Amino acid sequence: MNRLLVQKAIGAATLFLALSFRCPTPAFAADPEVALHFANKGTVVIELFPKQAPKTVAHILELVRKKFYNGIKVHRVEPGFVVQLGDPETKGLPPSQFATHAIGTHGSGTTVPLEAGLPNNKGTVGLARTQDPNSGDSQFYFNLSNNNFLDGKYCVFGKVVRGMNVVEHLQIGDTLLSAEILPQEKPHKTKPKTLLPNKK
Repeated sequence: MNRLLVQKAIGAATLFLALSFRCPTPAFAADPEVALHFANKGTVVIELFPKQAPKTVAHILELVRKKFYNGIKVHRVEPGFVVQLGDPETKGLPPSQFATHAIGTHGSGTTVPLEAGLPNNKGTVGLARTQDPNSGDSQFYFNLSNNNFLDGKYCVFGKVVRGMNVVEHLQIGDTLLSAEILPQEKPHKTKPKTLLPNKK
């Protein structure tokens, strides 16, 4: 009986070792990145935080996939504070008509609940909203400084990883030509180890 148990244990250990050599271990995927291409200004790349703001990130990515942001213009610039865009009514409008069209009050029509957990540090990207905490939609803002008085009130869902100099030179009326989700690196696979026969 004991001999049978020992044989089963040895067999299970051998199977485990064989599988561990055969099964590759995929690398963890990085957070998604979105490239924003501004006319005559350059490209801004933002890294999104799906773990900290899952519903917000999913919503923004869906809008990007639908090309919602293509052609939208910057409608708010407050030096040392924020740059804001995301109102679809800015498409085709000159800045001189922003006020008459109530620019800054429109969105895609789908809102997400407030996911305010990250600080509004310089270079982060937050979701704009009305006085209703759960009214965030398509409009977002770049923090030009550490605006930590906004913490807990607005959802930070990403940060600028390239092109902060472009953000700092954006002006009202600048056009976001296109937004695209950058391809993520494919998980690499570790090569299975080759077992060499024992020397006799």
